[in-house]
Amino acid sequence: MANAFEKIDWIAAESLSVMSDALIIAPLTAMDKTSDWNTVPSGYEKGDTIRIKTGPDFTVDEFSTTITVQSVRSSNRSMTIEKHFDVSVQLTAKEQALDFEGFQEEVIAPAARRLAEKVDVYVGQKILNAAGLYHSTTLFESAADVALARKAATIQQLNPAGRFALVDDTLEATLLGQTWFNQSQTRGDPGVATLNSGFMGNVMGMDFLASVNFPSGESAASGTYGDGVGVTDNTSSTLNVVGSSALISDSTTGQFEVGDRIQIAGVKRPLICSTQTAATATSIPLVDPITEIIPDGAAITVIGSGLAFVQRGAIFDNKSMAVAFPILDLPGDKVASVVSDNGVSIRVVQGYDMSTKKTTMSLDVLVGSECYDPRRITLVSNDA
Repeated sequence: MANAFEKIDWIAAESLSVMSDALIIAPLTAMDKTSDWNTVPSGYEKGDTIRIKTGPDFTVDEFSTTITVQSVRSSNRSMTIEKHFDVSVQLTAKEQALDFEGFQEEVIAPAARRLAEKVDVYVGQKILNAAGLYHSTTLFESAADVALARKAATIQQLNPAGRFALVDDTLEATLLGQTWFNQSQTRGDPGVATLNSGFMGNVMGMDFLASVNFPSGESAASGTYGDGVGVTDNTSSTLNVVGSSALISDSTTGQFEVGDRIQIAGVKRPLICSTQTAATATSIPLVDPITEIIPDGAAITVIGSGLAFVQRGAIFDNKSMAVAFPILDLPGDKVASVVSDNGVSIRVVQGYDMSTKKTTMSLDVLVGSECYDPRRITLVSNDA
């Protein structure tokens, strides 16, 4: 079929199909957050924001004569449409004369794959906001180490069903090279499939996937852990309650660094330090408000204190991350089409520019992403 570039609806549908197939990280998230924006174009643009609410937590008292009334406090986070990605292609007479198959190969597929790559890089960086962290000098070099990483995620109350273990290419190579991981003697048929095709499959209740777009070594999470320690102070009813944005200590020594994962004895999930503290500070600012009951007098430590590290992946489920693709408006003066399916949306616009005397086709997407619940994400790291 000649002049395939004129079939704008076909081009948009094919672009969405190619981009969706190329996405690896984004489909592991709760893409239904797109529904928090309307399912029709309504002037959405970069900077639009919605609120995300995580569930509250309560203490259980043993009743004797009176009850203790608790407030409903939940953690609020926002998700902003931060990115407007675009690929614009000049269409010469050669491209305009292609049939649909040729146009798909020359224009649609390369552009859509690049958009998918950009989206995955963006979404992957949000994973670094995880509250949990498992650090090992021999990360995933044995089945025992994978079991310990699973335990770290379980302690954070991550749902055992539907867990993903997303790793970078370095950690993927480590796993594929382990005999316990790639042989039928230890894994049965999945081990044979791993050795034959490199498909990692399910291990210890986690679906293992790899992406070169996972942000290994990003400054947002890599560095050296601080050496702060202390004991929680709950002597007042207003200290360390669910919803508080700072962790209060009776006596803190050592320094807490930005990004430190703070472990509290008796609390399942770590908290994250948002601002570097002085060695004598008794108030530790937090990235996210407290969402669990903090016991009084509990020890405060930093996971991996003093260790240099680099993140290699993360364990999470499809309720941990959120991503949204709001539907873009159709321009009034250009031939255009917008398609959306399964929470992913793309717009294709084409037209002749009088100022440049050229025909251009543009593929673009709006996207926003955030940790829907950072408590449900466990980063895995090894020594830098």
